[in-house]
Amino acid sequence: MHGGGLAHGGDLIHEVNTTRVADQATPDAGLLTRLRRRFDQGVAVGISTNLSRPWPKGNHPGLQLAKRLKRKAHQVWLFTTRLDVPATNNGSESAIRGFKLTAKVQGCWRTLATLQRHCRIRSYLVSARNHGRRPIDAIRDALSTNPWMPQAA
Repeated sequence: MHGGGLAHGGDLIHEVNTTRVADQATPDAGLLTRLRRRFDQGVAVGISTNLSRPWPKGNHPGLQLAKRLKRKAHQVWLFTTRLDVPATNNGSESAIRGFKLTAKVQGCWRTLATLQRHCRIRSYLVSARNHGRRPIDAIRDALSTNPWMPQAA
């Protein structure tokens, strides 16, 4: 919701990204306070709006979501105080997308060992890519018994 509802995620993410680029310790406190107030008001509206909405089994999903956002607001807002925490979980979702797609196409993983091998290879390739290595080079190195390894910290 824009306006009086939930804080617009784009505004918040933009502010935190601007803070990161400028090497500031924290985002503008006044803006965070205003956006947090909008978020809290939006959650309150979500709870009151969905409190009496009928649903065949239990509470309406909108009520469940609003209550969860209220209960876990500190987690939702963590990226505003810890600049090392990403604002979205896109990276995490991207990492599991391949597994979910394979499971959907095949119906399931045939054995735990096959899934473990797939995870090990995928982890190796994603790590190599995240360190600037082309996946094809990492595969070539692994097959020539000289696997790529990240630099020691």
